[in-house]
Amino acid sequence: MTKKASLSDVAAAAGASVATVSRVLNNPSIVRAELRERVLRAARELGYVPHGAARALASNRTRTIGVVVPTLGISVFAKGVEAMQDRLNGEGYRLVVANSRYDPDKEYEAIRSLITHGVDGLILVGNERSPESRRLLRTHACPVVVTFVHEASEDYPAVGFDNFASAYDMTRYLLSEGHRVFSVMTSPTMGNDRIRARRDGALQGLKDAGTHAQLGCIVEVPYTMEAGRGGLRQVLQQSSATTCLICTTDVIAVGALAEAKEMGLVIPDALSIAGYDGLDFAAYLSPGLTTITVPAAGIGTSAAESMIDILAGRTPRANTVLEAALAIRDSTGAPPAHPG
Repeated sequence: MTKKASLSDVAAAAGASVATVSRVLNNPSIVRAELRERVLRAARELGYVPHGAARALASNRTRTIGVVVPTLGISVFAKGVEAMQDRLNGEGYRLVVANSRYDPDKEYEAIRSLITHGVDGLILVGNERSPESRRLLRTHACPVVVTFVHEASEDYPAVGFDNFASAYDMTRYLLSEGHRVFSVMTSPTMGNDRIRARRDGALQGLKDAGTHAQLGCIVEVPYTMEAGRGGLRQVLQQSSATTCLICTTDVIAVGALAEAKEMGLVIPDALSIAGYDGLDFAAYLSPGLTTITVPAAGIGTSAAESMIDILAGRTPRANTVLEAALAIRDSTGAPPAHPG
């Protein structure tokens, strides 16, 4: 069997001290770039892998961060995780990813498993979680950063954007286009504070418009494109006067666009449809989808920086608020003219 490379072997190959090699592996940001690259190159060439258990015992740290996201099936969360990983890797941390599928029980199991495996901290999505998860986090005093919300409901740093305000602003824009009868199609709101905030922001925008706006109906559907198709039919059955449909996610908005095409409705001449998330494909649809673009990569980077600060004994910002920008495309426009 080939003898495993040791820390001393890497130091000798890199022409550096064992202490320097250790610093590169454990806290690379404090080592100058040229020396850091030399050490890492030597480690790669020798196939050196640090002994994780030994490092954890010596430092009482595993240098791993856990993140639990609802899904990796859409680009919003995938981009956020990629940015987190890039930033954490630069500080010698590794990211372990778990998926809750929007299920609070699965989120609890993911949190429990990550804590059991000794992660140094957890990055979670949103404020809403089960009492069991909250109790678990308190019991183990695990450092936590919450993401995709602009403020935390507990004493954790929050990194995100204002779901309510951005949906409100989009609604006001659509009002300025001349729409008066709106309907809202939302993905499930139970256990999802971000979706509720988007729905409520749209409704508040309509309420503040007074007599200039009317709510046709609110329809809640599962988080799938197919459900968005059925949801559009429900909307038009309940409120045939609707000229603008606001959706709380791009996924269901895309379903609505597909169903509108199937029904022979010309978008936006017959009906305007807006989404929320800024998924990559939204700009390439025909027509392109008007949506709110979520700053996913910025959230991932800033969340990683907050966690790095916590683990370094520094106080992170309580709330890091990024901008969710309105992207206006051809799925929305002025409402159809009615003969007077």
